[in-house]
Amino acid sequence: MVVHTAVRSLAAGAAVALLASALACSRPEPGSAAGGSEAISTHGTVAVEWGRDLPAALSRARSEGKPVVVNFYADWCVWCKRLDSTTLRDAQVASLLRDRVVPVSLDVDGDGRDLSARYSVEGLPTILVLDADGREIGRIPGYMPPTGFLERIQELIGPATRV
Repeated sequence: MVVHTAVRSLAAGAAVALLASALACSRPEPGSAAGGSEAISTHGTVAVEWGRDLPAALSRARSEGKPVVVNFYADWCVWCKRLDSTTLRDAQVASLLRDRVVPVSLDVDGDGRDLSARYSVEGLPTILVLDADGREIGRIPGYMPPTGFLERIQELIGPATRV
């Protein structure tokens, strides 16, 4: 009886662990409130036009003197969808992405497969900031709410320059 109860407990624990890992794409960024209690900004939401071709984005970045922000995602990734529906649509984040960088979004199960391997993307979502030559400046692994994301991107791309 004791052995049977212990086996049942182990099986239940394994099932819970399997379910938890299936629901998560990657661990949230430490300090993020991905557990659901984060303060989503009240800036409103705006869609950003994301490119799908990194070589074209790098060429545009060189001509415009901007860095490139690459969003690596997968359709099955719960945290990728949350990043897209909250953080990347936040009005202040969207404004920065439209005005100060060249945004590219790549599906790791499609066109972004080789590039995700090249840049050692290990979890999803992953945001990379690249210079115009394709060298990594920095990355944001995992989900991050709008305010923290905005601060981190600004750190990575530097202050705005006035022309």
